Amino acid sequence: MNKLITANNIVKTFPVIGGSIDVLKGVSFEVVPGDMTAIMGPSGAGKSTLLHILGALDKPTAGSISFENTDMLSMSGDELAVFRNRTIGFVFQFHHLLPEFNTIENVLMPSLIAGIDRKMARARAEEILVSLGLSDRLSHKPGELSGGEQQRAAVARALMLQPKVVFADEPTGNLDTKTGEELFNLLIELNGKGVTFIIVTHNESLALRCRQIIRMRDGVII
Repeated sequence: MNKLITANNIVKTFPVIGGSIDVLKGVSFEVVPGDMTAIMGPSGAGKSTLLHILGALDKPTAGSISFENTDMLSMSGDELAVFRNRTIGFVFQFHHLLPEFNTIENVLMPSLIAGIDRKMARARAEEILVSLGLSDRLSHKPGELSGGEQQRAAVARALMLQPKVVFADEPTGNLDTKTGEELFNLLIELNGKGVTFIIVTHNESLALRCRQIIRMRDGVII
């Protein structure tokens, strides 16, 4: 099967007063289309840093990353911005919904940035929200939604442009156990429909339901 993402010997070093900190120390792995990969490890293992690099939110100090055989590190800043918006979806621990906009307006944001026809985009946003069980929350603002509903809206936003991969950083970390399990069930259902996920999580029981688990400690895969 063709590789979706290939990370080879990723190193990330952050300068500090009097020296530097090696957060990633040569991380290599592959993801194929349709994978559901969990990245696990203690705090400070480098999980979120790795996720941000894979998602083109940050660049490594050394190493290479290819996305469908395209060298991501050779892209310009503008090319990366377009690539992120059209190819990658993000879901974070905190939903990052804009409080002044309602649910459907928040979900529309990626398509508006991409310049997609508003009428077509709105129809797709509504379709996704209905499929995620938010049909009666379209006009509600984030403050009027439960934590689980806010994260579902964040998932809908991530899916808006039909990304080839969705990166999720502790998506259930701010939810109670029951709501977190419901959200994870949703991600598994979406994965079953072909959406590729790479998920940072501390939840062992949820990670065990993924197809691949990458365990990290002190900046390396163990």
